[in-house]
Amino acid sequence: MGKNLKAISVQQAARAIIRLLPMISDNNLVRLTHLGEWLSHDPEMIRGVQKVRTLLETPGHPAKGLFKRVLGQLSAEGRIKLFETLFNGVLFQGASLRDDWEKKLGFRPPCIMILSPTLHCNLRCRGCYTLGYGTKPELPLEVTDRLLTECEELGIHFITILGGEPLVYPHLYTLLERHPSLFFQVYTNGTLMTPEKARRFAELGNVVIVVSIEGDEAETDAWRGKGTYGKIMKAFEVLQQARVLFGTSATVTSQNAEMVSSFPFIDRMITLGSMAQMYFLYIPVNGQADFSLMVTPEQRDLLRRQVLAVRDHRPIFVIDFWNDGPYVDGCIAGARRYFHVNAQGDVEPCVYTHIAVDNIKEKTLKEALDSPLFRHIRACQPHNPNHLRPCMIIDNPQVMREVIEKTGARFTHPGAEEIFTVHPEKMDAYAAQWGILADRIWREEYSEGRADAEYFEPRAGASIHHVTMR
Repeated sequence: MGKNLKAISVQQAARAIIRLLPMISDNNLVRLTHLGEWLSHDPEMIRGVQKVRTLLETPGHPAKGLFKRVLGQLSAEGRIKLFETLFNGVLFQGASLRDDWEKKLGFRPPCIMILSPTLHCNLRCRGCYTLGYGTKPELPLEVTDRLLTECEELGIHFITILGGEPLVYPHLYTLLERHPSLFFQVYTNGTLMTPEKARRFAELGNVVIVVSIEGDEAETDAWRGKGTYGKIMKAFEVLQQARVLFGTSATVTSQNAEMVSSFPFIDRMITLGSMAQMYFLYIPVNGQADFSLMVTPEQRDLLRRQVLAVRDHRPIFVIDFWNDGPYVDGCIAGARRYFHVNAQGDVEPCVYTHIAVDNIKEKTLKEALDSPLFRHIRACQPHNPNHLRPCMIIDNPQVMREVIEKTGARFTHPGAEEIFTVHPEKMDAYAAQWGILADRIWREEYSEGRADAEYFEPRAGASIHHVTMR
């Protein structure tokens, strides 16, 4: 009887949310969070929703502006689809399924899968982490379709599509159409976006586009090729006209760190319509390592401080995948929170960890997620008590070498072994240099017992982006 009453409450809350979506006001945004609490029984999820409400009720906080920007960009149908797939589907229904599977499997399925269905690409960007794979690998439709079906069953409802260039994958729209309950995040270089493609994404409604841009025209064209920046500007126009939700991402290097973390750059992205800014550090994993492109410790800290400032002052959703370690207790790879399937079918711990023991063409997803490789990585997490040093590639390279040795993992492309067997001393030196600064920051700004310890302990008060990671 209790379960039936809860089910009725969930259904009623979902219907009430849908009724409120066309009527966006300050009060209704807060009402949406109260209704959202009825959608989950997970205490951590409920605390996250409550944290969002606190931000919405804080005078001058940009969270309110961000929600209004997102809802204002979408059509009425788009708002409902976003709620059904991202918020209700990923955060609540998916979490409930993962709860059930955790009891059966002995481990909790992650909430996110990264899928690179093709490595075909119309660009060859400098420093791209996929260069070692080549451009030929591509997964057939029957494999990707079956993989997404397995994700649905396990409660993995957030799917990030990478490449290569996803817009050249011939089955992209078919996958989105066949799996309308999943939420897709599609990363693209933007150069192939057309009004027709944008309209199809808008009609589907279960997708957000993320366009890669490395700064202004000079930085972007230097990294991606002359003329790319102009094509990206056109992509922004057609996406806005079609009312597609989109964000931006930047590969942060020693050459553009100051630019892409600056308020002028963020303000420019907001003006162009970006709802989210993602930051990925350049990691030399492609077999053609250029260590001079890695950000310095000072640049990495600058990015961290700028991201915190942007979150407090601008209506845009920001994720810094390395400096945000404190929000998620360090590394989230190895299916703790996410994993990667590359275009060869290899099941990798993350998009930068080019090792595997299983291939999705030969194993079920459940088997791959419980592999000796993934189990060992999860047993080692967090890799460092300082969550500003989360990564087993650049922050704790000795952990990565141990993982490879103990699990017998193979490298997934020629050259992937370079930083572990040819230049391990350079990775150790980089980790040590960042460690000196990161340890001081950790003691001074994130240690337990400080007035701002809420940031140190995300479970006590999650940021907006932490809500999506459970």
